[in-house]
Amino acid sequence: MKEQFQHKLTTSFFLWFDNFLLTKGEAFSNKTGDFFYYSDDRLDATYKAYGSPYKQWVTDSSITGATVPSGVYIGGNFSGRDDGVVLDFDNGRALVSGSSTDLTITGSFAVKDFNVYMTNDTEEDLVVENKYTVNSRLPSAPYNYISPYDDVVPAVFIASSDSRNSPFALGGMQDTQVTMKAVVLAEDPYQLDGVLSIFMDSAEECINPIPMTGYPTTELGDLKNNTYNYVNKRNEYSDEIKFYINGVTTSRLSDRDRKSLAHDLYVGFIDFDVQQHRYRFN
Repeated sequence: MKEQFQHKLTTSFFLWFDNFLLTKGEAFSNKTGDFFYYSDDRLDATYKAYGSPYKQWVTDSSITGATVPSGVYIGGNFSGRDDGVVLDFDNGRALVSGSSTDLTITGSFAVKDFNVYMTNDTEEDLVVENKYTVNSRLPSAPYNYISPYDDVVPAVFIASSDSRNSPFALGGMQDTQVTMKAVVLAEDPYQLDGVLSIFMDSAEECINPIPMTGYPTTELGDLKNNTYNYVNKRNEYSDEIKFYINGVTTSRLSDRDRKSLAHDLYVGFIDFDVQQHRYRFN
């Protein structure tokens, strides 16, 4: 299927959100540590998985001060992509070609304060039904790998909600308005207040459209072309009609309501009114 408006909005909003949180909130921390082998049935025999205690890692080299890795140290020697190492930024691990399961691997990387996920779940499912593994950014020893694939918190879950077209100009131009929702699951009130405050101030921001082909990672979670810079990627599409954040509403779950949850997380909600003037099917 040909890429449609909603595809481009979803990609563009997700990449903007991630960059905005990392930039405005400096919401990351640089880590150095050991990697641990574990078996992963989803991988073919080409790679062995060595996981860090954290996911997700920062992919965006436009984030000042963030360590974006290009490899790991195996037995004290640096090994990168040319040496058969794949970096899985989403799952916080290194995939090492070969059959060895007893390698000594260390590395440095920046880990996000909040993982960011796209989701189709409802707010109720995210808050009430789902149970989460907490991947604290300040874990206590002994350290171990964080399991891949499952969503872990602290995290922000982004979803597209209602959308509508209204006639805007002669010739068929439409005023397209979409509500983008974010559910924030934080470990403490400080984290939650920080995220809500950052995005409360994002009203009137403009977002450059980035097509799905501009998404920075591969199916294995590594960077396409070995690097990703959101500012540079955004500027490639500076002549496109931008998405405009017309308004932002934030709210939070009260302590009384939190008592009924299956977890002890602090919950907040962000609604973005996103607008673009466009012709249909473009």
